[in-house]
Amino acid sequence: MRRFFAPPQQFYEDMVTLDSEETLHLTRVLRLGMGARVEVCDGEGGTFAAQVTGLDAQGVRLRILEKLPPWGESPLPVTLGIGLAKGEAADEVVRQATEMGVARIFPFTCERSERLSPERLARRRKRWQRLARESLKSCQRSFLPPIEPAGDFAAALAGSEEVKLIFWEEVRGGGLQAVLGRPRPRDVRMLIGPEGGFSAAEAAQARQAGFTVVSLGPRRLKVATAALAAITLMQYAWGDLA
Repeated sequence: MRRFFAPPQQFYEDMVTLDSEETLHLTRVLRLGMGARVEVCDGEGGTFAAQVTGLDAQGVRLRILEKLPPWGESPLPVTLGIGLAKGEAADEVVRQATEMGVARIFPFTCERSERLSPERLARRRKRWQRLARESLKSCQRSFLPPIEPAGDFAAALAGSEEVKLIFWEEVRGGGLQAVLGRPRPRDVRMLIGPEGGFSAAEAAQARQAGFTVVSLGPRRLKVATAALAAITLMQYAWGDLA
């Protein structure tokens, strides 16, 4: 069945109303009509089988038929911090991180990150939230990873996760194999830098904040490649890829 997204506030008793974007996708793109059976998820663990019962300008109305079991969530909660990068790179990180089961995403500013006005940051965040919703539907997850407002580097270092990693290309010798050899931690926080990476001062600041500084090998990777490689390694060692 085709899957659609509706936030919890669009659910009422055994009915749910799709917004204009999802309505357009159902009626114009997929050309589904009255009686069609679909899935609808709320991004907070609720996924339901539903049936189209109304088609009007206010939005498609669905009647919930049954609740489906949660699916697609990793046993490893991963919080991904990404230094503000150029638009296409950041978009790709959001898409791939959602597909790979990341629990939370937060952008942050650092010495070499892109500088954006508050207005542009707000627009970017709305776009990332939309991309995450699209990825949630396609990858069949149950929970939508929240995308936090952008913070500074000090905020990126804050957190109570059991394992905290910062990926820095200047590290020689990797160091990641020893980290991944330990038992599965309660949760993980990891930081990926923007184009140009982190500065030596930032790496030192992260160490002081309890982070382990590691690399992804001898080759310099683009932002989206580095994020995907790091998430894949975490999910293989401690999550649900193995």
